Amino acid sequence: MKKSIALLIALSLCLSFLVPMSALAETDVQKAIAEAASMSWDDLLAKAKEEIGENPLSIYSNTSRVKEDSFTAKTGIAIVTDNPTDSEVYDRLEKEVGNNVYGADVYLLQDCFMLTNFAIASGWLENYVPEEYKPVMLESDQNPLVCIYLNRLFFYNDGGDKEAKLFKNVWQFTDPEFKGTEFKNPMDEKSSMNFLISLTSEKWQAKLAEAYKSYYGKDWENTGEFANISYEWIYKFLMNCTFVAKDSTIASDIASGAAGSSGLFVFSKLRSVDAANITACANDGIEGFAGLMYPIYGQIAANAKYPYTACLYINYLLSAEGYNNIFGKEMGTYSVNSTTGISENAKTYGDQPLSFWQDCLVFEDAEHVQNVYFEALDQISQWCASK
Repeated sequence: MKKSIALLIALSLCLSFLVPMSALAETDVQKAIAEAASMSWDDLLAKAKEEIGENPLSIYSNTSRVKEDSFTAKTGIAIVTDNPTDSEVYDRLEKEVGNNVYGADVYLLQDCFMLTNFAIASGWLENYVPEEYKPVMLESDQNPLVCIYLNRLFFYNDGGDKEAKLFKNVWQFTDPEFKGTEFKNPMDEKSSMNFLISLTSEKWQAKLAEAYKSYYGKDWENTGEFANISYEWIYKFLMNCTFVAKDSTIASDIASGAAGSSGLFVFSKLRSVDAANITACANDGIEGFAGLMYPIYGQIAANAKYPYTACLYINYLLSAEGYNNIFGKEMGTYSVNSTTGISENAKTYGDQPLSFWQDCLVFEDAEHVQNVYFEALDQISQWCASK
């Protein structure tokens, strides 16, 4: 792991001397994106169909839901999709766009650090935000563009007692009495790692301090063992949890486990298990936080073959129609378009609008992650390796 951290440091230093494509003469892709930003849907559709003809739009995505065919039904434009892992997608960017080899037009990907410091810094991706959606999006979600958010929540088996409220404070997950909370290994899952790093911000230090005092009946004291209270929570949580590879496995384990079985998994997996005995800690008003929220970014390849069509697809994702068709039928996914709410199906599982989760989930904090990444990664990696 120390070798990989050293490579990341070397990479960041090398990239600081690179001149990104965007600093050079404007490319055809950049011109298309600039023009598409102010186009109406109908005008952009006409331009895209003229550009792509009978060819398909190529999409690399960290979520398989983009295989859904409503975009083709609406536009007549075919798509081909592939779902590389978090690390594979950046390998492809380097091998393909980095060598001007066409691979995909649209990238839907995770990991704010690698996106900004590797892909964007190298000039391999371009940002596109339709002017019509800017007024209904947070400015912080516009560059790089966030298309959707997904959450991973603390759930537990309530033993059939919906009033049990077994988990009232996030420090319980660090208590040996509640050992075994299932969690995706942050060394393998980028959203898990960025969640822990985001947790070290001053905002979450303060929230953890409040929860600590409520749980232990005293103020947290800095003895020098940990840099701050967040690192103490992270260390004790990692030592207390059980690493599990898949969200679906965690959901199944909790559903079939004993009362008090707990874990963090994506909300959508609730639909695939018998959820009769499962409670979301968010519904108990847990002190501290109830889980994490991470973004899926939408970007256009700097060497896209069909840039207008790529813009059309991202435009569709941001629309209420596109979001509802591709993502909105399930719980746990949220459009950055503030005029778009959650589906009735999601509500039946107890899902809430994005505004509700902003108060109780640790959102991936891109700015904070950039500032402390190597320091936090090194520390967290050592703790994970020691389990």
